[in-house]
Amino acid sequence: MINTKLNALFQYWKDGMMQNGDHGFCEDGLIYRNGKESLLWQNSKRKILFLLKENNDNDGQDVREWTGSINGYSPNGLFYNRLSAWLYGLTNYTDTSYPAIEEAFDAKNQMKALSEYSYAYVNVKKKSGGATADDSIVYDFGKRYAHYLRQELDILSPNIIVCGGQVVFNVATDIIYKELTFIQKNSWVYYNKENNIVLINSFHPTARKSNVEMYEWMMENVIKG
Repeated sequence: MINTKLNALFQYWKDGMMQNGDHGFCEDGLIYRNGKESLLWQNSKRKILFLLKENNDNDGQDVREWTGSINGYSPNGLFYNRLSAWLYGLTNYTDTSYPAIEEAFDAKNQMKALSEYSYAYVNVKKKSGGATADDSIVYDFGKRYAHYLRQELDILSPNIIVCGGQVVFNVATDIIYKELTFIQKNSWVYYNKENNIVLINSFHPTARKSNVEMYEWMMENVIKG
């Protein structure tokens, strides 16, 4: 079980953080699917992982339990509104087309993605922060706990990693996968053939951008890449 392996890793990680005075470890990884998450992930053609900065005031919580919704009918806030649309689009695109923006941002499709699709959610900084993340602190956490981050991603073995913000992309290329070469396909898409990993250099889900910039720009470059 993938999450079982992650739980064992997290115990060492927590201990390491506590020795450094970092408390409030937030677990993450493969979103729970009633015990079937490992099987669903292994059978997924596209293993999509969202690599993000940190939680917002959620010390000690397990992201894998989050549904992304409060009411069960629509995504919770701008963050999950964008993330669910990305998940829907990245799961359903073809070599020549992708779901229209209206389809990707349809609440039923968004909730289907959040509640049924297999996906992983990983924070660089396992200690939660506030409403606004300090990029320098996030990057420093990436450096300090690089070997744990790499182990987590190796356990998950995604083939599409959406980097939510420039600092997260920098952590991925400079720290987590520092020995790998990623060929730039376009301004959004980078590819490592050896490990079959696509890195998407995206905006953070709550960036002050339009949904066209957040979704269509990404998808257009993904199918070109």
